[in-house]
Amino acid sequence: MDLRHLATFRAVLREGSFLRAARALGLAQPTVTLHIQELEADLGQELFDRRGRRRPTTPAGALLAQRALPILDAVEALRQSMAELRDGRGGWIRIGAIEPAASQRVTPLLGKLRRERPGLRVRLDVTGTQGVSRAVADGELDLGLCSAPPSEMHLDFEPLFAEEMALLVPRGHRLATARSVHAAELEGEALLLSEQGCAYRRAVEAALADRGVRAHWALESGSTATLREAVRNRLGIAMLPRRSASPAPAGTVVRGLADCVIALPVGLVRRPDSPPAPPALAVLIGELRRELRPRSRTAPLARS
Repeated sequence: MDLRHLATFRAVLREGSFLRAARALGLAQPTVTLHIQELEADLGQELFDRRGRRRPTTPAGALLAQRALPILDAVEALRQSMAELRDGRGGWIRIGAIEPAASQRVTPLLGKLRRERPGLRVRLDVTGTQGVSRAVADGELDLGLCSAPPSEMHLDFEPLFAEEMALLVPRGHRLATARSVHAAELEGEALLLSEQGCAYRRAVEAALADRGVRAHWALESGSTATLREAVRNRLGIAMLPRRSASPAPAGTVVRGLADCVIALPVGLVRRPDSPPAPPALAVLIGELRRELRPRSRTAPLARS
């Protein structure tokens, strides 16, 4: 079975037609047709339904996609790793991270790594823990930096640091005058929280519930910038990672909680069956461990 034929088969699957696959691959359409015909002859099965303009797969084509395309991905990954080992200055990193870890912790390290490896290409997906974990589990990302993934995904989680939460309060609000706020003082306050399902949101609601405080949310958003702007416009009080809350926007102040610490463990997420990391990814993992782990002996990371 010719790997070129498999690559052509994958292109037809992605593009939906022989013509668009030829354009994507930089080949003539007859060449694409020939590759598919030779692959079908090799397997003794038709792979595409040739009726109509689209090219849906036959049962044999669907089976080939399920079994053979992961092999093609593995071969390409091997070639990429060999190229990295050969020149030491290239490679491809696919990583996902939650905020503010993505912008404030991962990005500086990626900048340093790329200065050392000018040929490095990076895919950085920024989303919630659920999205990062799912992409790692599905093999779309090589590494995640997020809170603990759902247990049913069967991923390895290596905690590195705790992302502490803080309050962002409008100036002039009754809670803005105190240096810190007791959880009970949030009862009845309009809270601005991240979206439902977000690990930060779950940690905040669980910690407040443990202290008998019902979180009354007035606005929810997956955008930290939106939450900060909402506080500035006096829509309520936001509960954010301290690194996202600081520096406080004009007209707001950052306050901690006096009687509870809400700190979300954040760390590396990988599949347990992941192959050895290629050089560039291995360097990044090492830098993340070195930069993000506490440098002195501290209490275990709290789970809220």
